[in-house]
Amino acid sequence: MEWPDLLRPERRGESTAGSSSSLEDPRLWKPSCHQWPEPLRWIARPPQELWICGNKPMGRPIIAIVGSRKASVAGLRWTFQLAAELSRSGFRIVSGLALGIDAAALDGALLGCEEAKRSAAPTMTPSLAPAPFAPPMALLGNGLPAIYPAKNRPLARRIVQCGGALISEYPPGTAPRPHHFPHRNRLISGCSVAVVVVEATLRSGSMGTARHALDQGCEVCAVPGPVESTSHQGCHLLIRDGAHLVTCARDIIEVCAGLGVAGCRAGIEGTARKGLSADQRRLERERKLHGDDLCRLHEVTGWSPIRLLRAWSGGAFD
Repeated sequence: MEWPDLLRPERRGESTAGSSSSLEDPRLWKPSCHQWPEPLRWIARPPQELWICGNKPMGRPIIAIVGSRKASVAGLRWTFQLAAELSRSGFRIVSGLALGIDAAALDGALLGCEEAKRSAAPTMTPSLAPAPFAPPMALLGNGLPAIYPAKNRPLARRIVQCGGALISEYPPGTAPRPHHFPHRNRLISGCSVAVVVVEATLRSGSMGTARHALDQGCEVCAVPGPVESTSHQGCHLLIRDGAHLVTCARDIIEVCAGLGVAGCRAGIEGTARKGLSADQRRLERERKLHGDDLCRLHEVTGWSPIRLLRAWSGGAFD
């Protein structure tokens, strides 16, 4: 079994020496660029510019994995393996660059990308088709090329060296501030087709990312855990309120396949332009799958009758 790099004994004491100067200077990325990520045009408070080190992410569906900074060893191991499998399957993984679940997700995605590269190398031929691997990307709450936390500098360098990207909404030199990270989280969910939440407490940044995802019409997946554990209460609340319960990469792939990975983001953009609420967007998708039978919609959404009728009537029902 592969062991997460951040958990290997020889890396626990790894020096964080190596300053941000080892990264390239960030490049300014404007919405006027034809490579600008379209989903970010339609979220609330869309970014006016981004700064990027590495390659612009294009051509692959993106899945966000977020969770606790103080995750359990089991949670870190599960996240690492999940991200590696999703990356091998052709999904791009995005997360913050925090310690804990974020770092484990990016580390696992790097392994999956490297394995996909090795397996594809003998058969690759020049083509206009996208490569079968998608390096991960990290969204930061401070200005590049500085890396926060400093302990994750080696991970940040590996992401860029693998062909991935470090992205920030904040200009170079901007220090990390507490309010930057909740603001940054809307971008993590905004560029993703699904957000996977692992080990989240009720009051956590991961729950904020999940709320942004619901407002943006993005699918939310949550990993269950022991009922007595406070570090899983956020996930259990999300599942109770309709998030997909997932226990392996296949569960998440099936969620995306059910939406049609290529088309689900276009549908999200379209409904976001109409100004629909998260419940209305969810109901619109369920009606396409199950028709207009209110009893059936009540069953599949798990909502109360009042909540269902409010979404059905566009908020007019009281």
